[in-house]
Amino acid sequence: MYELFILGELMNNPMHGYLLHQILNGIVGPTRKVSWGAIYPLIHGMLADGLIEQVPDEQPEGAKQGRGKKIKTYKLTDEGRIRFFRLMEEPIPYSPDYELHFYTKLKNFELISKELQFLILHQYKDYLRYEIRHEEERLEYAGKDERIPGGEQKYIQIFFRHRLEKLRFDETWVMQLIESHRVDGQGLERV
Repeated sequence: MYELFILGELMNNPMHGYLLHQILNGIVGPTRKVSWGAIYPLIHGMLADGLIEQVPDEQPEGAKQGRGKKIKTYKLTDEGRIRFFRLMEEPIPYSPDYELHFYTKLKNFELISKELQFLILHQYKDYLRYEIRHEEERLEYAGKDERIPGGEQKYIQIFFRHRLEKLRFDETWVMQLIESHRVDGQGLERV
């Protein structure tokens, strides 16, 4: 997911690692942070794989950033562009990071075909339906399990119903995007 994020950010402009780190942390939210220890090894691996390359240093001698290090700016290679499109086409594995991965793809929709946008939206819809079925089963099970004390059972069911409502809201949202895409081919612009 982070590789796709970096490749997507570099599709339009070269950027330095510090800016990539800032943008990614802005996306993941205030309670979850991506460490430098995750970003820089990934950048170095992508350099080694030929997906990105360092832009020649145009800073005047002695210009430094942060703790006395020169800013290193990176740009996408042709191989990186190919990898970006391949990652956009790959289905997202069901995991706790599914939604963040989906949003990483969604923010890059202007770079891909309407057909691929449609496919990604349908994959997200399928994921949501999978999660909805799971929550429905948990809610039913929690309501029937006599081993759970009554007071606790009440709040477990409140939580499961709340989670189910959020998932159904997201399902309605993605179905609106899909319908908008189907009706006028405008994709996400209409919603």
